[in-house]
Amino acid sequence: MTHDLTWGWFFACLLALALQTGVLVLAAPWFSGWVNRLTGRLTGERRFPAGGRWQDSHHQFRRQGLRLRGDGLSGLACRGALILAVFAACMTPVFTLVPAGFPAPGFFLLCAALVGASLLLGLPLVVQGGTATLAGYTALLADALLLPALVPVLVMAGGQDFSVFLAHLRLLSPAGEGAPFVLMGVALFLVTAWKGRLAGEDLQGQLSGADRALWMLAADCVQLVWITLAGDVAWAGSLALPGDGGAEPWLAQCLAGGAFWVAKLSVAALLLAGTHLMVLTYQRRARVRLAAVFLLGLLAWQVAYAGQSGPQTGNKTASMQDEQESAWRDDGATP
Repeated sequence: MTHDLTWGWFFACLLALALQTGVLVLAAPWFSGWVNRLTGRLTGERRFPAGGRWQDSHHQFRRQGLRLRGDGLSGLACRGALILAVFAACMTPVFTLVPAGFPAPGFFLLCAALVGASLLLGLPLVVQGGTATLAGYTALLADALLLPALVPVLVMAGGQDFSVFLAHLRLLSPAGEGAPFVLMGVALFLVTAWKGRLAGEDLQGQLSGADRALWMLAADCVQLVWITLAGDVAWAGSLALPGDGGAEPWLAQCLAGGAFWVAKLSVAALLLAGTHLMVLTYQRRARVRLAAVFLLGLLAWQVAYAGQSGPQTGNKTASMQDEQESAWRDDGATP
């Protein structure tokens, strides 16, 4: 990423950033409906088509909502969750990175925004009370512990810009030096894979009207951003890099990156449909998810650290041997 950030590249990348955000937000309900459809095929149940999720959200948005206790705070939580989800979608590359010099956030900020959106999604269950209170507290606790479970993954990314981190991963082979980052991507995928259906998703009476539609859209966006993030980290070679060889090669790489993104989502949908068949309570599923994310992230960090420290240790040892040999030569040549 040695290309200078000119005004032309700045506006082109700004347009690509807006396009990627819009694609993620619009595709999120379709992806959730697609996963639900595949799950029904695996279980032999009749499910709505993939576009049924969008239709349900549109129908809920046009309905007159029922006013219950705590609806004011619940509405604010749904809107805040959607804002954080869209903010995270804006930071997640779909088919292209941003050039050097473009403002890019860190990986910690991206994960914090996603975790914050998940916490706000569980808040209406606690506020409104009733039978969903326990499920709401469980969801809040599981999501609050998610960021500590991601510490090994956050250490691997470090404090650099996320786009710079992915640009470095583009040069690594997934089967070679990039294998630890494939494990890192799998750990990120497990964040949503073993989450199953969100706590309270079947409790239609808890939210209604526009609040329910915003809740559904925010939940779908959070899921799709996690999966896209996992795919970017596991294989960053599909992302286009601005400034490599002009505008036309970059546009061709963007089209190829979009096609690879759809292929990644196809594989992720099959895996998610399979994990939805797991018969586990929400509490046990949350414990399994947190343990798997932490252990797999720790394994990825250890493998990456061993791969980075091994050659450096060998170089240090070789340099020390050269210094000792030169010292012996000097001593021998001294009269």
